[in-house]
Amino acid sequence: MVRLNLQRIFKARGIEQPYRFLVQNGFVPFTAHKYKNNKVEHIRLDHIEKLCVLLHCTPNDIFEWGPNDLLDDHPDHPLQKIRTRDKKIEIGKMLSKLSMEKLEEVEKLLSGQS
Repeated sequence: MVRLNLQRIFKARGIEQPYRFLVQNGFVPFTAHKYKNNKVEHIRLDHIEKLCVLLHCTPNDIFEWGPNDLLDDHPDHPLQKIRTRDKKIEIGKMLSKLSMEKLEEVEKLLSGQS
């Protein structure tokens, strides 16, 4: 089943108050609540685009897939690219523990100034 999962990208982007972020960026409170809590049965295409623009990502980053049963689980199927991931990206935590010297190195690396 394909489902929306914004929690992973909210954490990766350091968004600590996803509901507030969504409402401040134009989503109505009801929709923001559903998106924040991954309680989505359907989603509008313009919302997918808006989320991707706001979160600087692609639809593959906000959706995940898990097979409904073993018959659905084909290792070579393209849906494997968005398979449910347990790995969490917590770059904010990692960066907060780096020394200033290391942070400067990361900044240079990210800006392409090797």
